Amino acid sequence: MPIGSPGSISRFAIKALSIENTQPNNSELRLWRAVLGQVFYDAFGPERYDTLPKARKEATEFLKDYENQDFKLLCENAGFDPEYIRRMARKKFMEKFVSSISKLSTKVRSKNDW
Repeated sequence: MPIGSPGSISRFAIKALSIENTQPNNSELRLWRAVLGQVFYDAFGPERYDTLPKARKEATEFLKDYENQDFKLLCENAGFDPEYIRRMARKKFMEKFVSSISKLSTKVRSKNDW
């Protein structure tokens, strides 16, 4: 799909403009890492007014779809092994899950204390 066409760029459908057998320059690498960082921020960052629930949902779905070619492309262009990013995402999902369970059990205990 040509650059600038309506469907060429979407929030998480990332298509790399990579030329085979070339190394990305430092600016390009920083850009891809910023995109990857934004995905993690949208998925796991604090609940804020500027992070819409739709963006959070899209980010978590993107990080859960390890077989997605766009996920692999983003990781590789950011200079990371997709397997490493997959492990990091799973760790963050687990931390979020444990935190949610902890908060829930605290609420249940405090209600039962009366």
